[in-house]
Amino acid sequence: MTTPETDQAQGPARETPAAPPRTGVRDRLALTAYLWRFGWAMQDYPRREYRQVRTALRAEIRAAAAEVGMRQALADLGHPVVLAQGYVAELGRRLPRWNTGAVAATLAVGALAYMVLAYAAGTLDTLDALGGGSLTRYPFGSETVFTATAEEISVESGVTWPWATLYLGVATTAFVLGSRLWRIFG
Repeated sequence: MTTPETDQAQGPARETPAAPPRTGVRDRLALTAYLWRFGWAMQDYPRREYRQVRTALRAEIRAAAAEVGMRQALADLGHPVVLAQGYVAELGRRLPRWNTGAVAATLAVGALAYMVLAYAAGTLDTLDALGGGSLTRYPFGSETVFTATAEEISVESGVTWPWATLYLGVATTAFVLGSRLWRIFG
């Protein structure tokens, strides 16, 4: 956009380009949050096409924000999940949610590891309360030695196939359920 300016001392009119509108930190954060929620809801959408949709949506939001402001531009679009559901409905079928599956598997394995550590801490605390000593257990076939004395507090164990199978089984189950893997066949 240009504006003609005339000045008696400088002579004929000249045009100066208008500065492009700058978005503030709050507007950039609002746009990022909106696109993040939109992206999470678009997990059912094919990745390549999603990127094109996201790029076009970002450009349209910025153009609308230059005219009416970021808050109004985002309000005019509506809730990002509803917008994403419209795009997903156009596919005609639902796809697996790979990101959700990965998050579910990570959380499930983390919870299992936390429970194992909590069991070890409880065993060590019990040994200490009983006056110290050493205790050997064989969970899933793996020799685990718990020691709680005045000189040492330790847990010694090794990785065995049953433990690896347990962690892999928990991760796989959580991934399949979280990602809704069965959608690949339907």
